[in-house]
Amino acid sequence: MAQNFNKFTRGISKKFAEAFKNCELHKLCRENRNDTLIAVRNNYMNIYYNCDSIAKIEFINDTICCKIDKYYLDGKHYESNDKEKHFKTDAKLIYDKLEIIKQNSAKKSTNEKKAQSKLVLLNNFNRSSNWYCIDVEYVKQFKNKIEKMESGYNGRFDIIAVSKSTPHRVALIELKYGAGSMGGKSGVFKHVEDFFKFKENMYFENHLKLEIIEIIKSLKYLDPNAPINEPLQEDLLVPEYFFITIDNNAKNANGSTPKQTMAGYLFSKKRWDCKKLSKADSVETVFGDITKKSNEICATFLFSKATLDTLKINDIIDGKYDERIIPE
Repeated sequence: MAQNFNKFTRGISKKFAEAFKNCELHKLCRENRNDTLIAVRNNYMNIYYNCDSIAKIEFINDTICCKIDKYYLDGKHYESNDKEKHFKTDAKLIYDKLEIIKQNSAKKSTNEKKAQSKLVLLNNFNRSSNWYCIDVEYVKQFKNKIEKMESGYNGRFDIIAVSKSTPHRVALIELKYGAGSMGGKSGVFKHVEDFFKFKENMYFENHLKLEIIEIIKSLKYLDPNAPINEPLQEDLLVPEYFFITIDNNAKNANGSTPKQTMAGYLFSKKRWDCKKLSKADSVETVFGDITKKSNEICATFLFSKATLDTLKINDIIDGKYDERIIPE
């Protein structure tokens, strides 16, 4: 029986997957498996380079169709409402122009996004890893702008990983790279706020749990050898929250490490050898101590001194981090 995909379903049909495997883009992904990723969306897929979406792949009238931001082809920035911004093309053009696309993508990439991509690829290449990364840049879907506005939720998860063993643990991961990533609009406080809204609105029970099942089913269509079995709803445990920090090094002898800087945003009193507390509200003041199991939300913190060039962690949760802080 054909799958009935609607506007709000996350997943692709088996027919879509088979068509994709017979086009140039599948060849592109095989040949560039060291630096490209496929993410399953609601009846379409994105191809990511350094966790930057460089192409959207759809299946319309039994045909693989592609869309790409013209920036990736000519390096020019267009206004969001510019008709030339999104360029419809075929798979062959993206395959032929991939090196140009990569070069233009790299111009706006960050070490954090590069590390995000590298962690996922290292983990998924490692058949011995306890986890499989099933998505990057996950954003919850809403029916319309009004529903999204009323929810008050505008968060995303950098990485979603699922344990290979049953019952499956679900890891919702935020990645940080260096001390400069801890504050601001996408800093630690914002991520914790998103965790709370995600839980409060029961988005896991009502949305993500079913989406994970469809994502994994779709990934198995694309690669039957993907090292994770399709779970049932009862196989998926309540999600766990993780902060992974790469390049946990002070910029100079007297500077703070990213861990120390993070502590300034997390706590109302100095902990983790923190040198300076945030002037704004701390996470603890508003949401409690998220290092405690007794708190409504708790998180595990993983720190690595590795930089982008030296990063070799090949199990995204259980790998060799320099420091691991587990909720007490």
